[in-house]
Amino acid sequence: MDISIYNLKKKFQDLLMPLCRKLNSFGITPNQITIGTMILSIIFSVIFYIFSKYRWLFLTVPLFFLIRMAFNALDGMIASRFDKKTNLGIFLNEIGDVVADTVFFLCFFSAVNINIISTMLFTFLGILSEYTGIVAIQIDRKRHYEGPMGKSDRAFFVSILSIFIFIGIDNKYINYLIYLGIFLLVVTIYNRIKATLKNIV
Repeated sequence: MDISIYNLKKKFQDLLMPLCRKLNSFGITPNQITIGTMILSIIFSVIFYIFSKYRWLFLTVPLFFLIRMAFNALDGMIASRFDKKTNLGIFLNEIGDVVADTVFFLCFFSAVNINIISTMLFTFLGILSEYTGIVAIQIDRKRHYEGPMGKSDRAFFVSILSIFIFIGIDNKYINYLIYLGIFLLVVTIYNRIKATLKNIV
């Protein structure tokens, strides 16, 4: 059984539908939302890194990810429901997420003094898991989102870490959790490859 927050996507989209219609009525395009979300993510990441000595700032991370996930959903909703899909949008959607995630995770883990190897492994495996899901299209013509550490799951995972850091959990336990996250990313990559190959047998 696939366990991932991604499975809640349909319910999340239903909640966003009124905003989706409003943005479309204003003439907002999916590509504008995608690019804007990436830029805002980078700005937030840099600000977070610079001012991370203020512990209350860690409580903004869950809100940041919630807003980002909302905009990530909205660009696709406007594109599909109002016939505004573009080939450029496909590139921007994938590239924007990878750029935003990479900048945020590097800034976040550096701010909380996580060792460089764990930082690079978590960041790299996150990118590799998305790349695996994209490559799957060449095999079974389907983008794969299997968990347990997909994009939405990573956002939830880091949000929980932020809350733990805010309440003062010892840094060694934070490191243990990141080791767990790295392991789950490896499992995610395996699950996406397995599910892709299973579909063509």
